[in-house]
Amino acid sequence: MAILRLINRVLVLPTLGFGLGVGTFIRAWPNEGSGLTLGDDDAGRFQRRDVLKKIENLSQFKRLSADGSYVKTLQSDGIPAAHRPNCVGQGILFGYNKLEIDPIILKSEEKGEIVVFYHLGKDLGNENGKVHKGILSLLLDEALCYCGFPTLPSKRGVTAKLDIHFDNDIPADSTIVLKAHVTQSRGRKCIIDGTLESVPSNPVTSLVMGPTTYARAQCILVEPKWFRIFSRVDLF
Repeated sequence: MAILRLINRVLVLPTLGFGLGVGTFIRAWPNEGSGLTLGDDDAGRFQRRDVLKKIENLSQFKRLSADGSYVKTLQSDGIPAAHRPNCVGQGILFGYNKLEIDPIILKSEEKGEIVVFYHLGKDLGNENGKVHKGILSLLLDEALCYCGFPTLPSKRGVTAKLDIHFDNDIPADSTIVLKAHVTQSRGRKCIIDGTLESVPSNPVTSLVMGPTTYARAQCILVEPKWFRIFSRVDLF
């Protein structure tokens, strides 16, 4: 009897508990949902069309859109519909006077680069009308990781270190662009550098003065060894 109790405690119960946990987790995981598009009615209710038009008219946007090595998507395209309310950029920070557009992503896996356009609404500012740096940190962490994921063996990873240097404040109600590129990739580790910059409001002055750099960041992204256990199972 003592042996049976030991087997039950050490082997049967833990195995049963793990199996039930995994089974419940898989059943509860939401199905993939389609993302918003610029032509959807739902997208129009939550996005500022004037900002979208401004971005689409930028020479940088046109150039990258015409470059065959870049793929244009929206942030929501990569997030299952059931998960969007729990995603910072698609949930509590997305909407009127917050993140007022679904961030537009231009990504080149071939070059290891991404360019992301955001519009930061009035409610994301502090008492001085400047965007909270915590929000900018979230955007940088999220985008730099997204840039580095394709270089990892399982295409998934976690932030090991994020260094950010804030150079200038961003006025609330501003359209900005995030640029990031992979500078080093080896095995389960990669390093990504990125910046947050202004978008040109005047083509003439932008040629002379260039964009304003708001922040510079470097992210060290790693893939934990245990991720390989789930490499053949679409769990996350």
